[in-house]
Amino acid sequence: MKNISFFLKLISFFILIFIWIFTILNYKNLPEIIPVHFGGDGKADGFGSKNSIWMLPILATMIFMLFYYLSRNPDSQLLNLPKNVKTNPIVSRLIVQILSLTIISMVATINYGGILTAMNEAGGLNILLMYILLFVLLGTLVGSLIYSWFISRSETASQ
Repeated sequence: MKNISFFLKLISFFILIFIWIFTILNYKNLPEIIPVHFGGDGKADGFGSKNSIWMLPILATMIFMLFYYLSRNPDSQLLNLPKNVKTNPIVSRLIVQILSLTIISMVATINYGGILTAMNEAGGLNILLMYILLFVLLGTLVGSLIYSWFISRSETASQ
């Protein structure tokens, strides 16, 4: 499982690099007004300055650094996992890396779709991908709670 956590961290890092490179390469071709918010249907419904495109790469970097810190410090108060899950650092790292990859992927999807929409190459976000990523995010959270419940049941059964 350690290798899986490392692999997920590596994928998150490469997605972060993609976000930065894609934004840098397309910045000069963006119009002065770009979409900064998308509704539930994937269509742009809020607009802002061209410079606001840098918010997503910065946000993605901050998210990556936070999750990197949390994967190294499972006892952190910032990591809100059940105590019996936190006691297993391999499982808590895996959960943190799945969450990191999912959230970084969501930011990358928004960034990519936003830039393409601003350049009139797309009609909005790929909403199906966003729902899939949201499902993975919720599945990870629910899965960690179920795992915690099974651990607590097995601990009480063995006592």
